[in-house]
Parts: sequence; structure tokens; C-alpha cells
Amino acid sequence: MPNTTVRAAAEGMPEINRRRMLLGLAAASTAAATITVASAAGCAPVENPELIRLGNQLPEAAAEYRAALEEIEWIAAEWKHRWPLAPDEITMPRGNYIDGERDIAGRFLRRPGEELRCVRDVRNLAAIVANERPLRHNASEAMRARRAAWLARAKRELKIGKLYKVQTTRLRKVSGMDMAKARAAAAKKSLSDLVTAIMEQSGTTMEGMLIKAQAVTTFNKAIARKYPLDGELWAAQLAASVLQLASEGDASA
Repeated sequence: MPNTTVRAAAEGMPEINRRRMLLGLAAASTAAATITVASAAGCAPVENPELIRLGNQLPEAAAEYRAALEEIEWIAAEWKHRWPLAPDEITMPRGNYIDGERDIAGRFLRRPGEELRCVRDVRNLAAIVANERPLRHNASEAMRARRAAWLARAKRELKIGKLYKVQTTRLRKVSGMDMAKARAAAAKKSLSDLVTAIMEQSGTTMEGMLIKAQAVTTFNKAIARKYPLDGELWAAQLAASVLQLASEGDASA
């Protein structure tokens, strides 16, 4: 039986899991031959109907998630030129993955010819202003002047930051981006839960193993990255299922 789908599922797996699964597939090939003989004798094993039922839900679940992602991309493109850059007063060069400037979809926004910029957090600015402490009574006039200038700048940045936050929050809402991202998150969770449910089901034939392998590859393709966070667990479950099928086939030979 061709195992192209199963090999695809192994891409990106930790070496120990990939080796274990491939060894299991080799053994399962022998088991599959045994099953074929058993089928001819009229005693072929029947695949777990719940596993088949769950497997049949994969295309629809993956399509729903992809559609949600496409909606996000469409909204991002439609509103790209209406999304404001953060005012210079509240940005600094060399942002990071926590405070980097972002677009309407929440992805990092790099300005032409510039590195990712850092955007001052409104909550931090508010805390700075709220926790401002008076200078000691014998502070110099120069120090008082510097403190006054610093506090005035912080208040100005807070005002600008609040206006920017209000503006961007409104645009995410009226564009439908917030709802689109919520739908994508729900669809991704549904797909992930479905794959988990599939991997937890017992499989009695090679058909069941292929359903599990297809579940892993379907999730990987849908989320557009090489390996899911749950991938190591799923890989181990798939390898265990294949090895169990192989051992059962050997025992019945």
C-alpha cells in the first residue's frame, strides 16, 4: 500500500519519533499482507467506525479554518492603507516580539527601509504619570525644570498613545478583523481538537493508520507551518498505533 501520506506526516518529527514510526510502517507492511490473506478467507478486521467518522470530518474542518485565514488576509489587504502608523512620539527603534509595531491583523509591521519599531504601551505611560513622585524639598531649580519637562512629555505621550489606541481599536472593530480573528481561533481549536480525538481512537487496520497520518498532515498544511505544538504527542501516538497494528498482524500470522 502506498505510504506517501504517512511519509508526509513524518516531516519535521523529532528523529526518534520519525525512526520509530518508519520502523512500524515497515512492520505494518507485513501486517497488511496478513490482513489481505485474512480478508480473502472472509475474516477481515473491521476498522473502528468512530475513527472513520472522525476522519470524514477532516476536510470540512480544515476548509473552515483555511476560509477563516483567507478572510483575515482579505481584510488586512482591504484596510492596509487605512491603518495608521504609530506616531513618532510614542515609537522607538529596535522593537521586539513583545512591543513591536503591528498591522491590523496583529502581525509585525516593518516600515520601508526601517527595522521593526517599538510602540510605547499606554498602560506603562499611564503608570508613569500616575506614580510620579514629588521632588525633595531642597531640589535645585534645574532639577525641578528637568522633572517638569519630563512629566509634561510623559503626559503628552500618554494622550497621543490613548488616541492611537482608540483609533486602531475602532478600525479593527469596524473592519471586522476582531470577529474574523475570533472565528479563525475557534476554527483552529476545532481542527486541533478533531485531530486529537482521531489520534486517541484505536485503529485496527492500515486504513485507520492512514486516517491518523492524514489528520496530522491536514493540520500541518492548514496552519501553514511545518510542525504543530501537539505534533510530538501526535507523532508518538501514530507510531504506537502503527506498531500495535504490526504486532497484532504478526501474532495472527
